[in-house]
Amino acid sequence: MSFRERWTNEFAKMLTENEKKAFSLWLEFSQGKISESEFQSKMDLKIMPKMLGKMSAARMNALEDEVERLRKRVASLEDRLRKKS
Repeated sequence: MSFRERWTNEFAKMLTENEKKAFSLWLEFSQGKISESEFQSKMDLKIMPKMLGKMSAARMNALEDEVERLRKRVASLEDRLRKKS
């Protein structure tokens, strides 16, 4: 599973029902499945800004976690190389 898929699944779990609908709408728009005008007509101006704020914070956290996971993986591979030498 790609980073984007993992992040999308984890992020969707922490949203309220209305936020999930807004996120689904945003995903459809970002993937080009719906037009900008359709996106704007369907979006809830009370929910969307809150959901986008949560999304931004969650992305930063997920990226930090991914960087840490990759650092550990590199350290592990470097240890294996040293042991073989």
